[in-house]
Amino acid sequence: MVPSEPIATTPARFRLSLAWAAWGAGGGVYTPFFGAWLAWKGLSPAQIGTLLSIGMLLRVVIPPMTAIIADARNDRRSMMILLAGLQLIGYLGLNWAISPFEIFVVATLANVGGSSAGPMMESVSLRLAERYGFDYGRVRLWNSSVFAACNLLSGIAISQWGMAVLAPWLSLSTAAAVAALAWLPPPPKGHSSGQFGIKLRATLAESRELLGSGVFLLFLLAASFDQGSHAFYYAYGGLHWRELGYSGTVIGALWPLGIVGEALLFSVSLKVVRRFGVTQLLLLGGAGCAVRWTMLAFDPPLAVIAAAQLLHVATFALAHLGAMYFLSAAVPPRLAATAQSLYAVTSSGIIMGVATYVSGPLYMHFGGRTYLLMAAMGVCAMLFAFALQRSWHGGRITQHADHDLGDAI
Repeated sequence: MVPSEPIATTPARFRLSLAWAAWGAGGGVYTPFFGAWLAWKGLSPAQIGTLLSIGMLLRVVIPPMTAIIADARNDRRSMMILLAGLQLIGYLGLNWAISPFEIFVVATLANVGGSSAGPMMESVSLRLAERYGFDYGRVRLWNSSVFAACNLLSGIAISQWGMAVLAPWLSLSTAAAVAALAWLPPPPKGHSSGQFGIKLRATLAESRELLGSGVFLLFLLAASFDQGSHAFYYAYGGLHWRELGYSGTVIGALWPLGIVGEALLFSVSLKVVRRFGVTQLLLLGGAGCAVRWTMLAFDPPLAVIAAAQLLHVATFALAHLGAMYFLSAAVPPRLAATAQSLYAVTSSGIIMGVATYVSGPLYMHFGGRTYLLMAAMGVCAMLFAFALQRSWHGGRITQHADHDLGDAI
């Protein structure tokens, strides 16, 4: 089911857009350059892979716990502010961390805090879009647009002043994100999280039902293998291009090529979902992964790299839309944050964490050929998406009836 789009409520859209934009400002420097920053601090490729993968694997525990608590309290905003605050503390620590152990502690804190808040932000955006009748993608595109702009700006800044700009940049952008989250609609007056123990047990029971659904598990595998196939690209893409001799400015220009297309796609997301359907978008995303990572595996010329970057519209954006609208249609609103966190745990935690961990040793021995493992993951995503297409009827996948959650987000 895809929601209709009556006249939107501007304040809700504007506040969400600010929050997504602030998050994009941090991601725009973290994604292309954090691996290279760790190398600049003296960590080896194997240490980088270990640090990043442990942070991802810790997401298996924290995001579901915080999401279940937020769903049981029916207050996701307060939990997001807390988690983004922890992310800010971690990024502030990067400014003073020197030893690998110190870097590990503060980077992991930031990683877990941000990765736990992200799924809740997605669930809040989908819920407010459905409540006020605006297109989720037109809010989400601000994350993509600012991310792309900061790819380019951070590349220029790093070329001018070096990797020392990364930690202050992340600190300032995350502080802005915390402020923007605090401006989101608070729980209504009279909102109560009373009988929390009873609500928590009910949420846990329904979460177990969700995990027992074969359709939900097929979705998790299809979407997670797609997004998890970006592991080597996110952890080592910028580092590998620097090893090939490309400057920070060129790398900063390569990253946003696909992001621009992603933002354009998000601006018409409802039309795209209605045209192709949820499972078809997941299939197309997996196919894009198989093609894109195979292209990059052989260290092609710059023009071919640029062409491969344009496929980000398929590998990330199409699959992301498919995942978000599947969760909106298949999962009741009371489990929104829980379902989003389970998806994040599987994709950004387990699948991407394992892929990142094995990418470190593989990169040391095979260089860019490591992308071929990512291409194989794209093929797996296609197979699971095809099975989902044959199994899901398009409606809710839990037996409990929906009930009104009030105006809390």
